[in-house]
Amino acid sequence: MFSCASSTDQMDSTAMDDTTMSETQTMAGTDDQMSGTDTSTEMTGTEATAAGATESLAGISSESLAMTDDISYGDMFDEIDDTRQMGVLELAKSNGNLSTFVALVEHAEMATALDAEGPFTVFAPTNKAFAALPSGKLEYLMKPENKAELIQTLQSHFLGADVSSAQFSSTQRIGAGDNMYIPIDVTANTTTIGGATIVKPDVKASNGVIHVVDGIIMPVADTGITR
Repeated sequence: MFSCASSTDQMDSTAMDDTTMSETQTMAGTDDQMSGTDTSTEMTGTEATAAGATESLAGISSESLAMTDDISYGDMFDEIDDTRQMGVLELAKSNGNLSTFVALVEHAEMATALDAEGPFTVFAPTNKAFAALPSGKLEYLMKPENKAELIQTLQSHFLGADVSSAQFSSTQRIGAGDNMYIPIDVTANTTTIGGATIVKPDVKASNGVIHVVDGIIMPVADTGITR
């Protein structure tokens, strides 16, 4: 079991098994530190900021965001000779299927953090993943007064460690703080993180790894019942 993104004040991230983070990093205006085998990321609700976020989201609208995926998932990033020469955010920017994700990260002012040394694991939702949100949800998250909630939503898609798809198993979960967690389900053919299936795994970057997912990761309540 390991843990990751949440909403209480400090983002504490750890990888799995023998993966460790040796240095404290700043993300979304909070300190990220990894220890042991548990990854937890926590961020305060109304006070949460992303790398000193102060700018309004008024400059972005749902109409300006792409809601389709024009590139086959299996072909994503294939045109790049060595993805490890690019950071996770630069890589995401290079692929049209992730344009909405990138736009939201930038407007939540989390981009500077993802340009840091890392390592990071990024679960990057496709444009179609955002299009599949309940009607009005994306517009709600984009309102300036809901910026903290947008940050928390995006935070569920980051780990402060480099975790390959082979390291996930159904016996693990990602702790999201506030008695919430992100379930992991691994079968012979698929890996699902918080309801989102990895459709393009293990895209290596200079400061981490990207797993492209087909949905928005949603933490669930921890009832205290172990699986």
